Amino acid sequence: MQGRLVTLEWPGDDDWAAIATWLRPGSPAAVLSGDWELLGAAEIEQANRAGRVHNLVIRTKDGDRIGTVSYQRSGRIGGFTVGGAIGAPELWRRGYGAEAVVLLVDYLFHQLDAHRVQVTTAGYNKGIIRLMTKTPFVVEGILRDHCYLDGAYHDAIVWGVLRDEHYASLKPSEDNRVLAVGLEDFVSEDDKTQARAVLVEHLAARGRTALDGYLGGAGRPAAPAEPSAAPAAPSATSAEPSAAPSVEPLAAGEPAPAAGAA
Repeated sequence: MQGRLVTLEWPGDDDWAAIATWLRPGSPAAVLSGDWELLGAAEIEQANRAGRVHNLVIRTKDGDRIGTVSYQRSGRIGGFTVGGAIGAPELWRRGYGAEAVVLLVDYLFHQLDAHRVQVTTAGYNKGIIRLMTKTPFVVEGILRDHCYLDGAYHDAIVWGVLRDEHYASLKPSEDNRVLAVGLEDFVSEDDKTQARAVLVEHLAARGRTALDGYLGGAGRPAAPAEPSAAPAAPSATSAEPSAAPSVEPLAAGEPAPAAGAA
């Protein structure tokens, strides 16, 4: 996934230790995110391989590895929670983290059919709160005393964005040049159109399909037989009229036979 400033890549074997370093308790990124969960490189790799969380590595245009973003499924089908961290404080406020998160969010909506994406931020993180106010994310709730820092509890803010809100935001402007990032389609519209044309041509040439039996090909279900002619009326000279068929009464509560039942 490539943006103007950064590229997101799936981690390699030598990336897990770096991710663990960026996210370790007490690291600058962990302090500002309010996340104090102790995870080593092996645990992070195992969680990714098990599908509980998915980390991606953030690289600059020069190829420098500077941070990570992550996502995991949450709530009902189509819900995701995302997070991220730029490791070195001197790289903060340059737009790297903002673009990385937007690339990730666009990937979730555009390729994984997300319906809702959620972010939770620490209530003392001035920079990230200011950034979130410039995005289509909406404040959905406050988690009281959710984070602990410097001897006191602090609230956390829950932000969410829905699918239509995200797509409506992908309109570049003078004050939204970094955040208005949309990933290119994996398959071009021209290729999609040509693929459909190939199938249409195949079907028009009577290519074999599973519907042949219903459209006149081999194995077509036989048409129902024509009803037989009504029996001739009894002769006026018959000695006795035909006896009417006897009708056995139904037991109480017994359903009547279906139409056409013997």
